[in-house]
Amino acid sequence: MPSWWKNGKKLLLVVLLSISYASYGAVSGYAGLDLSVSDDAAKFGVYSLKETPSDITNLGLDLFFNTQSDYFVDVFGSISRKGLLGNRNLELGLKGKLFYLDQDSNSKMGYGLMLGVLGRYWLPTPMPSAIYADYLYAPEVIVFGDAKNAYDWTIRGELQVTQNIMAYLGVRQLQAEFSSTSHEFDGNAHVGVKIAF
Repeated sequence: MPSWWKNGKKLLLVVLLSISYASYGAVSGYAGLDLSVSDDAAKFGVYSLKETPSDITNLGLDLFFNTQSDYFVDVFGSISRKGLLGNRNLELGLKGKLFYLDQDSNSKMGYGLMLGVLGRYWLPTPMPSAIYADYLYAPEVIVFGDAKNAYDWTIRGELQVTQNIMAYLGVRQLQAEFSSTSHEFDGNAHVGVKIAF
């Protein structure tokens, strides 16, 4: 079992799951799964997305784990606007996530709030495709436990295969700083799929 179960951190996970469930029920639109894998890591997520002609609201829960027995759990929310800067293909927005991380090899843990930005640009291609990027940072003032700060960024190419399926290929960097060292949870290229219901 991971050390965060042994250390009595179940309560935080229950709270995160509860918030995610409440958020999921509060948003109309459609729900989906977000699955991605790399050589030594995987992510499983659920989300609820609402889209209007002018904006997109997304709420969800992600579970990340790797071959080093590290875990990263987060509940996220984002809102983005379409057609900013006079470009109808451009989406820009804000994103935040409540997170819990467990670094197994040194029995370190941390939790807090990440805040950041996101962007997506739809390419003029026959099959809908886009470039997506986000960056989130958790400074020391809103990080607790053993962690001092953490950051998470992603850049990927997306391809809308069908109305309900989006495939993507990209890179994610997820890292946390502790008092005596920093630890990379993820720094790999990955392939993934989003399936909407």
